[in-house]
Amino acid sequence: MAAADTEYDLIIIGGGIAGITAAVRALELDLKTIILEKGKEEIYPCNTRQSGGVIHIGFLDPYRSQQDLAEIINSRSGGEQDQILADCLACNGSRFLDWLKGHGAKFVSFNEQEGYRWCVAPPRALRAGIDWLGRGPDVLLQRLEAKMKKMGGALHRGTRVNSLIIDEGVCRGVLAESVSEERAWYSSHVLIADGGFQYNRKLYEEFIGGSFDKVFQRGAKTGIGDGLNMARQIGAQLTGLDKFYGHLLSADAFHSDKVWPYPEIDAIATSGILVDRCGNRVADEGRSGVYLTNAVAKTSSVGPFFSICDTAIWEGPGRSARIPANPLLEKAGGTIFKSDTIEELAELIKTPTDTLINTVSVYNNAIDDGNLINLPIPRSEVIRAWKIIKPPFIAIPTCPGITYTMGGIKTNEKAQVISESGRIIPGLLAAGATTGGLEGGTQAAYIGGLMKSGVFGLIAAEQTAQMLGKLPTGRIKISTNFGAPVNEFEKKKDTYYRPRGLAEFPVLRFLVEQGVLLSILCSSVAFVLILWIFFPFLGFKSIVLGSFVSFLLVIVGIGFTQLVRLIIKLLLPE
Repeated sequence: MAAADTEYDLIIIGGGIAGITAAVRALELDLKTIILEKGKEEIYPCNTRQSGGVIHIGFLDPYRSQQDLAEIINSRSGGEQDQILADCLACNGSRFLDWLKGHGAKFVSFNEQEGYRWCVAPPRALRAGIDWLGRGPDVLLQRLEAKMKKMGGALHRGTRVNSLIIDEGVCRGVLAESVSEERAWYSSHVLIADGGFQYNRKLYEEFIGGSFDKVFQRGAKTGIGDGLNMARQIGAQLTGLDKFYGHLLSADAFHSDKVWPYPEIDAIATSGILVDRCGNRVADEGRSGVYLTNAVAKTSSVGPFFSICDTAIWEGPGRSARIPANPLLEKAGGTIFKSDTIEELAELIKTPTDTLINTVSVYNNAIDDGNLINLPIPRSEVIRAWKIIKPPFIAIPTCPGITYTMGGIKTNEKAQVISESGRIIPGLLAAGATTGGLEGGTQAAYIGGLMKSGVFGLIAAEQTAQMLGKLPTGRIKISTNFGAPVNEFEKKKDTYYRPRGLAEFPVLRFLVEQGVLLSILCSSVAFVLILWIFFPFLGFKSIVLGSFVSFLLVIVGIGFTQLVRLIIKLLLPE
């Protein structure tokens, strides 16, 4: 095929965060770029758009040192991750955040936990149910698409790619169909970025296992594995296909949009127990919510399933999540069974009374004895096990919810696709949820979908530019330490520790830190002024007046200070 036949430098399959990041970055590097997106709508559905918008690496701030980030990936993965990919992610996480900021992305800190420090603004509301339109990720995709078009790129909606064009072992383009035609699109490089295979029954049951119908789709229902299938057909190597990212949900999700994708039931199920219709535990609740969700999806136990807890768990872990089950599930009309005894609870959920009583008793005794590992289904202690002893006791009908599959096409640190023979497939790249190697494994490790997609979207564009000789001289190079592209925006290792947040607003910082003292000082001054002005007229009555006004000023001042502190915690990542 002659070079003149190549229409594009980079064709991107899929318009989620991986694809659109790659497109904008490619255009910055003067690559002729197009996105082929199968969604037909202006606001086409995708998991990025419907995500919570939190960008992190293993729930750590991406501005931490690369060593910290690499260690948390290793810890969460139990050492099963592709170390080169892990190091690459740790090296480039802060760079991706900086790149987003450079394109107008705004962030808020969703709560005080480090993992929620960088949430794309505006965040979703703190309520149950669907709430993504006009929220941070949706706004971000629209902003990046507008930027892409302004730079001369194109996004073709309603265009589904069916196969890759391979010429003498090199990927030269794609065959795609739209409403009006089927045609070939030629390019020097193709990036597969169309997400996972969670909504493909055949692939799900082949690789994940278990019943496809048991699992609720809490994502956009667009991940059908087209990219994975195409890569598989030309001999690409696949990796880590047996796990997915998801959360436990109210079983009402199957018939009510008010209880998904939030609130999650994870915090309740992992603090208490999760039982089947017979009243028996079905999996190890103590590892993580994602691990437990995978285990329930694959179990041979018969549903319905119930998360069992007591009032202490309901009022403690039940309120701890970003969008908590307590009280949001109940407010949304989700089914919750409550009873003063385990016997009555068993009757309410129609499980054998003796079995449920025994399950709870054995579990509580194991906690007392420090012997959780010897339960019929051993329980890990990564998450604290709470005794179920304080009435009323609670049972929540629970189902596994899937967001995206964690495994997929095997790639190297340059986002190049690896063949079954271990060689690079020239011209073919992949990024995002269509790839594997970082997440999943025995522990169903979740590292961060948006971060993984964004980082390797950047790298894919830069690798294409490097192969075509279009990299700006001296601005981007291959890191000798982590093997990942870095540029002039790369942060130093101590960036995480630099002053941020209120350090940039010294006057506001002083007012917040000394707000209580200032309130007391102002009230004291007001008291003295009132006495000085009114004592000649009111006598000792002015003392009563001054005391009342001073007290009121203290209450208002302290309340205002606390309100400002709350707002700052949400809006200024520290």
